[in-house]
Amino acid sequence: MAYMGTGRHLVTGDPEPPRPAEDVLRVYGMKFCPFVQRLKLVMHAKDIDHENINCNLKRKPEWLFEKNPRGKVPVLELNGRTIYESDITSRYIDEVYPGNRKLSTADPWRRAEEHMLLGDLDKSISGFYGVALAATDDEKRKEAFDKINSGYASLEKHLEKYGQPFIGGKKPGISDYMFWPFLERMHMLMMYQIQQHAVIMKYYHDMLEDPAVIACRHPDDVHQQFIATYRSGDPVHDIGDVDDTSPVTMCRSSKL
Repeated sequence: MAYMGTGRHLVTGDPEPPRPAEDVLRVYGMKFCPFVQRLKLVMHAKDIDHENINCNLKRKPEWLFEKNPRGKVPVLELNGRTIYESDITSRYIDEVYPGNRKLSTADPWRRAEEHMLLGDLDKSISGFYGVALAATDDEKRKEAFDKINSGYASLEKHLEKYGQPFIGGKKPGISDYMFWPFLERMHMLMMYQIQQHAVIMKYYHDMLEDPAVIACRHPDDVHQQFIATYRSGDPVHDIGDVDDTSPVTMCRSSKL
């Protein structure tokens, strides 16, 4: 959990922390955000130490818009420059930092298939949020579950086609890390839906054993607390381990 960052979430009116030292990577994020988790999974798999600053996404600090005009996280900062969006920052990390291995699939054709698969899995992600937001509308819930199942079917087909446990092959790759944060949340809110798909259920349990997944995962009770406050419309960000001594915390993959 520490790899997601333990600093207090900065809010509107909080001053911008000093820039990181030269050649020090910094992530601006929110520790319960699935898109930030995407980047963190990739960074941990690449064994990258970095600074982290958490931002409250309900009461955003003004300077966040200077880092990203869209006001979203994650933002990756290096030597006074910033890039943003979870897939862009994640692929940048994989391309620039060698780490233990390359996370993107080497074969261009198979890599293209993975990109198409992620498009199908976007249906599952959309369906998941549809279920979460349409709690009492039966017609909308059915439509949302159909989207979830459609994405699951594409993932099952891909895994069975290549006969390997992960989208990326024998080990989780960047495509696995792009989908995992949402499957993790599906587990907490609709495990019964995953249990209806034996291949997806095995995939879920295989992913649970991955070191990056372990390092970037909150205890279920802590995550459930955040989800409950999020659903109320007034999300509480500082739940679980919170370091009040400094807004800048160091995330070290080697010390988890």
